[in-house]
Amino acid sequence: MSNNDYEPFTETLAETENFLAWKAEEPDGETTYHLQLDRATIHFFQEEWDEFMDFLENLDETAPDENGLYALEFGNVDVWLDKADWDEFGKLAEELRR
Repeated sequence: MSNNDYEPFTETLAETENFLAWKAEEPDGETTYHLQLDRATIHFFQEEWDEFMDFLENLDETAPDENGLYALEFGNVDVWLDKADWDEFGKLAEELRR
């Protein structure tokens, strides 16, 4: 079997109605992490995922901007969540921190 035929092993880490976090064991032996926020998916290598998990430890300190939106910043990608989505993201984060 060639590497082109290899399907990575995936494992769901946390899931809510609209959000999902999972990891994949890649053909090259590296583990990648994926955060699906509704229709957007953000991909992480281990070091980036570790930073994201550190961010989750202080999630309660995040405040909305003047428009009531919460920002998640990942390198050069920003995701803005309204209050309902932020609350759902909080549930996902709680499950990830377990």
